[in-house]
Amino acid sequence: MPHPLRIAMLVSGTGINGAIVHSLLLMRFLASRGHSILLLHRPDAWIAAQPGLENVDRFATSFGRSPRELIRVTRTINTFDPQVLHTHMSSAHTYGMLTRILSRRPVVATAHSQSLQLHWCFNNIVIATSDAAADHHHRTNLVRRAALRTQPNFIDPKAFPVPSPVQRQAARASLGIADDAFVVGSVGFIDGRKNQIDLVHALGGLVRSVPNTRLLLVGGHNTDYMADLLRIADALGVREHLVMTGVRTDIAHLLAAMDVYALVSRKESGPLSVLEAMATGLPVLATDVGMLPEFVRDGSGGHIVKVGDTHAMTEKLVALAQDSARRTAMGVAAHAIVTGDYSIDRIGPQTEAILAEAAAQRNRPLLGFVAGLVGRQKGH
Repeated sequence: MPHPLRIAMLVSGTGINGAIVHSLLLMRFLASRGHSILLLHRPDAWIAAQPGLENVDRFATSFGRSPRELIRVTRTINTFDPQVLHTHMSSAHTYGMLTRILSRRPVVATAHSQSLQLHWCFNNIVIATSDAAADHHHRTNLVRRAALRTQPNFIDPKAFPVPSPVQRQAARASLGIADDAFVVGSVGFIDGRKNQIDLVHALGGLVRSVPNTRLLLVGGHNTDYMADLLRIADALGVREHLVMTGVRTDIAHLLAAMDVYALVSRKESGPLSVLEAMATGLPVLATDVGMLPEFVRDGSGGHIVKVGDTHAMTEKLVALAQDSARRTAMGVAAHAIVTGDYSIDRIGPQTEAILAEAAAQRNRPLLGFVAGLVGRQKGH
């Protein structure tokens, strides 16, 4: 275990999504290992109000670009005197870039998505959540190979236990779903990227073989996309087979109602929702994008299909619906994959080591004297 570090964590998201949950789990882990942490967050951010951060210092910022806010944040960082900064999400990455330019402080940025942005190449280390993401940031954002580290996403499996039969029954009752229904579920914002319309098309074929099927969709939605989804459901005659909850935070409770988890996105990196579902013992149907093939391991924890192949989706779901023993075996394998390879207890120390590696680096600041004007940099 590295010596205790002083780490400034910059997280610019306000609500709850995979990147935010990732950041929260990592901070809890690092704090439990004796590291001192300063969390810079937006006002009223969900992450700042979560339990398990009692020993974490917190500072609210708009992450605005005005000189006044930049000076205020720089002074706070200089007072805390971190050995390394770790940034998550776009505005936080920009602040990390500015800190890297203005001071000697090393910066680690975790890339939760693939985008074209200036800031990536300024970081000491960029953590990509898949090999494809690493290739993207090298090719598109000119991040040096030596500065890239590939590290998969992770969850806390203890937060997503395998449900008991009583919990499964209670979850279904709360949603108005019969005990004997076959439930395919998916968690995530309902839009073109997550591609839930393909699940509706697959549902059209599935209900012909398994009439008591329900498709459970959890999450907010894009208005136009939702209108298209409902129109297609009406045309296929499966509207009554849809169950939509809207935004929910009790995800473990909702996963307990499902027989199979499905994520048929057109683009992903390392989605936490799949790992959470697998931890509860659900087999997964997923598309061949991002880390999904590595997570699911086709034929072991579930099935992988090509993006847009609704025929294959239907075929795999029908086979799972008609073979409960196969579902159970795949669910057991899925649970073992997550607990063995994608838990915070396994991945957390790897991130810790990357932060320690970065903390040992000394940068040559381009404009370090400017940072000094707004607050002395201790130890630099």
